[in-house]
Amino acid sequence: MKTIAAISTPIGAGGIGIVRVSGNDALGIADAIFNFGKQTSRVRMGGKPVLQKWEPLKMHFGTFVAKDFCDRGYAVYFPAAQAYTGEDTVEFYLHGGVRIMQGALNTLLEEGAVLAEHGEFTKRAFMSGRLSLADAEGVIDMINADSSAGLRAAYRLMDGKVAGAVDVIFKQLEDVIAGLEATLDYPDETEDEVLPPLAGEIDECISKIDALLATAAQGRIAKHGINVVLAGSVNAGKSSLMNAMLKKERAIVADVAGTTRDTVEDSLEYNGVRINLVDTAGLRDSDDVVEAQGVVRAKRAVEGADIVLHVIDKTAPCDDGFDFYGKKVFTVFNKCDIGGFAIPRIAYAFAVSAKTGEGVDSLISAIASTYNERSGGGELITNERHISALLSAKRALESAKQGLAYTVDCTLIDLRQAYDALGQITGKTATEDIVNAIFSKFCIGK
Repeated sequence: MKTIAAISTPIGAGGIGIVRVSGNDALGIADAIFNFGKQTSRVRMGGKPVLQKWEPLKMHFGTFVAKDFCDRGYAVYFPAAQAYTGEDTVEFYLHGGVRIMQGALNTLLEEGAVLAEHGEFTKRAFMSGRLSLADAEGVIDMINADSSAGLRAAYRLMDGKVAGAVDVIFKQLEDVIAGLEATLDYPDETEDEVLPPLAGEIDECISKIDALLATAAQGRIAKHGINVVLAGSVNAGKSSLMNAMLKKERAIVADVAGTTRDTVEDSLEYNGVRINLVDTAGLRDSDDVVEAQGVVRAKRAVEGADIVLHVIDKTAPCDDGFDFYGKKVFTVFNKCDIGGFAIPRIAYAFAVSAKTGEGVDSLISAIASTYNERSGGGELITNERHISALLSAKRALESAKQGLAYTVDCTLIDLRQAYDALGQITGKTATEDIVNAIFSKFCIGK
């Protein structure tokens, strides 16, 4: 493959910028433009520069000599066996100016490298067997994570936890398929030995898939956060409560009923968990076309919620009979700093004051505690593609079990479909289109 190069740090001025080059010609290109020490020209012998001694995994101080400027920095050579991509790689750590980075990249390209495509460094790591496809998806999740829980889940994915769990099932199916194929080749000798335990093997694979799928709900929360919708009557203090939870003025607050006409969204992180808040219009019948549309959007937001905060004005409570579509509901009695109505003893009831902040932290803590992170750092399914593949594998295995009553051929077809679905997660059976689609989501320098 061609030697590739790219800027690996975000565009913009900074203290340090990184440019990397990877491929068979990486070291030769690096040696031609980076001089150890402060000299801008190389000692020559017979008209050619003397090759420098590049010690692997050592940070070499020197001078990067571009076409129209020089910069002092560091370079590290990673031999193929120890490189991220599985091929010779050199990284340059220079001053992080926009012009310096672009000039350094242009110099690498002039020396024979080609510009890397999106995610091509990680794609080469996958193609060289350094990473599974699921591990590579963990890399992009690490980059995009916006909470501690999301980072931990992404690290487990990148670290091979999901790929390892899927591989156990994959290899078990591989053995089952091999045994069944043997019955087709040698039916008289093998059928009695292979078929009796087959139903149990399929059940065991289904059970393992179910165990992975059972983590998907918490995996989605780890990656994207808990979706919390504030809903209730007009003037219950939903917007004020949202501001109190965020500790900033995000939503417009006024004494006029129906001030909130549209959904207002923001998020916070508590104990490592992201909480996505959605403030909504007060739920009531209205002749105002704009407010009525806001009510429609409020109901739509409730449908997508993990938790609904049913905000009630403690000074004027009423039985509003709202339909929250079977969602988990926290009943929040606002304005508890004002005397009056006694709060009923019901599950998931909270007394708060958006004005003084009383009870708000306890409410946030209760919301965050609904996320139960897996102890021991085990596998956690956070990717929709993985969920789809696991469901496809499960359906194929269930069909294979039913096919046991008919012919070995029918069962074998279904088992191969399950095998193929699981292999799409790790990349062992993934098509080129799937691989390209995944790596197209990466930045160019990763």
